[in-house]
Amino acid sequence: GLSKKDVFNFANIVRSLRPYMLYSFMTLGMMLILALGDMDISVGAIATLSVVVLAVLYRALTNGGMALPVAFAISIAACLLVGVVCGLINGILVTQFKELFPMIITLATQLFFRGFSFLLIGGETITFKDDTFKLLKELNSLIDLGAIKLPVMIPIFFAFAIVFFIWLHLIPSGRRIFAIGTNPVAARFSGVRVDRIKVICYVIAGLTSAITGLFFVGATSSSVKADIMDGYHMYAIAAAVPGGFSTDGGKGSVIGAVISLFIFGIVKIGLGTLFGFADSSVNLSVGVILILSVLIPNIAQDVKNKNRVRRQRAEAAAAKKAA
Repeated sequence: GLSKKDVFNFANIVRSLRPYMLYSFMTLGMMLILALGDMDISVGAIATLSVVVLAVLYRALTNGGMALPVAFAISIAACLLVGVVCGLINGILVTQFKELFPMIITLATQLFFRGFSFLLIGGETITFKDDTFKLLKELNSLIDLGAIKLPVMIPIFFAFAIVFFIWLHLIPSGRRIFAIGTNPVAARFSGVRVDRIKVICYVIAGLTSAITGLFFVGATSSSVKADIMDGYHMYAIAAAVPGGFSTDGGKGSVIGAVISLFIFGIVKIGLGTLFGFADSSVNLSVGVILILSVLIPNIAQDVKNKNRVRRQRAEAAAAKKAA
């Protein structure tokens, strides 16, 4: 670690955040689902299917003689549309089959979406070399700010995060999401359109997954396979939970989730670059941090509750004795 002390500096950390920001947009969508008290484990498969459709459609259109820019624009639109449709499917299933846990439903759709991706391209790897498709690589380029090389995706992510912050914390429609997560029955009797809001949240989660897919393709030299982004839903959940979001629903902070994203990135960079840990050890360390971030607040809350009950009993005993 001491021999690499000049490597772990601010400029290098900022530049090295690129691979750890790939699932940042997916995390924004996952926040909505967790705030509802639900769980969506199909977001990684949605991202995969979206970019598979993008690649297959782009190849078909260009082979058919369509101009590259037009084919590219249509394929991007189709990619985002697939994310929306997949999210819509999840939302409809979750709201129509309330007797099933959302995690079970999205497990089934995860298998379906990933299976459909394999159906479209099998084990093939589709790679595009033309300059038009390589525009996706610009999503992972660096902005020269003097001594600092800022990844393009960071300001884009901040713009998205600001929109989500304003919506969830400052606008009534966003606060209704937390109300549903706190008590969906009470929210429904209060006039909140619970099912409608849930469908919208799942659609947004699907859309942010498709956006994540675009960044991923740009980071992998314009290559698309049917098994990419496997397990990305766990990264999204792991980034959202320390921000206060949980499967209990009804709570969470967009700012906290953004901070936890950068903390995870910095921890991974530090362990991998500064101390030379293997990827498996880095993931293990991040898992430990995640567990502690969940356990410590819960333990602290339990201690606080026990102290409050003990204090109330003491006050009641004192009042009884005085009487």
